[in-house]
Amino acid sequence: MILQIDAGNTRIKWRLLNGSQIVLQGNQLTASVLGGEPLQLLGVAALTQAQLSTVAGDAVVTNLSRQLHDQFGIALQVAEVSAQVGSVSCGYSVPEKLGVDRWMAVLAVFQQTGRASVVVDAGSAVTVDLITDDGVHQGGYIVPGIRLLQESLWKGTSQVKVDQSADGNMLDPGASTEQAVTRGCVLMLVALIERLGKEHNACLVITGGDGLLLKAQMEAQATYCADLVLDGLSVKGVSFSLGAHR
Repeated sequence: MILQIDAGNTRIKWRLLNGSQIVLQGNQLTASVLGGEPLQLLGVAALTQAQLSTVAGDAVVTNLSRQLHDQFGIALQVAEVSAQVGSVSCGYSVPEKLGVDRWMAVLAVFQQTGRASVVVDAGSAVTVDLITDDGVHQGGYIVPGIRLLQESLWKGTSQVKVDQSADGNMLDPGASTEQAVTRGCVLMLVALIERLGKEHNACLVITGGDGLLLKAQMEAQATYCADLVLDGLSVKGVSFSLGAHR
């Protein structure tokens, strides 16, 4: 059994694989593991391997490494960005500077599509990465996610204090401050994504907690994949280091 973990800034997702079949999965707040709580691996009796993609900091690696060593007697394999995996090359001059979550998503998408793609991860931040038809990762863009865009207005103005999730038709002008802020933030992100897809004549692939929301507002065809980062951990040739548990 292989445990795969995606530790993001807000949530940690995990799944248990038997071969290529998903047999269990779960998630919890990243803050809980940062605070010393174990990953709640309910129903997991034994493991042969554990893989992690994380952007959540060294404490998550240390805490998970200790748990897996003590609970299952295995070492945690921590995914790293490399210059090349198979036919996919990293677009950063210093590959280690690229977020590993972005790299995992890029690898997963190219394995699935084999063509030019715009890869969108809509989480706390929205990352957009470009891949060419021959597997060259060209780099990308990072912008605030919906919540961070809202918070920038809360902090920068005295009268705009809203906390509203998106609903209704985003193209209808907001009839309240709450709607105006939320719909404006969503459409800003949609416009960026669709412009890049059109400019590069590429397919759009979206993941992340706000991925379905953004996809629903697009005129362009887009594919939503819930677990691109976890999928990337399974790509042949991914580089791993061992997490320390002491």
